[in-house]
Amino acid sequence: MRMSLIGIILTFSLIDNIVLSRLLGICPCVGAPGGMRMTAATSVATSLLMSLSALAAWALETFLLGPFGIEFLRIPLFVFSVACIAGLLDLAARRMVPQLLRAAGVPLAGIAFNCATLGVALLVARASFTALQSLVVGLAAGAGFFIALSLLTAIREKLEVEKVPSWLQGLPLHLISAGLLAYAFMAFDRAFLSRLLRGW
Repeated sequence: MRMSLIGIILTFSLIDNIVLSRLLGICPCVGAPGGMRMTAATSVATSLLMSLSALAAWALETFLLGPFGIEFLRIPLFVFSVACIAGLLDLAARRMVPQLLRAAGVPLAGIAFNCATLGVALLVARASFTALQSLVVGLAAGAGFFIALSLLTAIREKLEVEKVPSWLQGLPLHLISAGLLAYAFMAFDRAFLSRLLRGW
């Protein structure tokens, strides 16, 4: 796919936001407790996992699935690779920075079950990106995840101190907030991107 790196970053962080446009990985955004510190830790871990999973998806698609014609194994192989990468990252973090991992309170192995990670891997495989583009797609999707998670956390913290009817508290209000935020993100469209990049 022919797209500049800046175009990829803007597309996957704003225009085609993995949470707000594709509704993947919405679970931690609407249901996970915790403040901005937990949000930042979850976002960094998810972004790292997304970028490595996207690179692994590119490698699997380029060197194994495509040449041998076994595309029907794409999803099981991607799920297995995401789980392996998450396990290795968790193991490395426990050995190198255990204090940081405890302070963040984010189990890296648990982030492997976030469907956004698998979604990014599948997007990379189907779009025929290069290795560098795949890595950037993963990082940009992680940045988009951080933007969505930060905004929804800020909205949730603000709504906790407001008077809200009892029947609307909790998940219903979080889903309404996510829907309104997704609607606001519709302002970032491909025409916006082309106008923005015309000056670069």
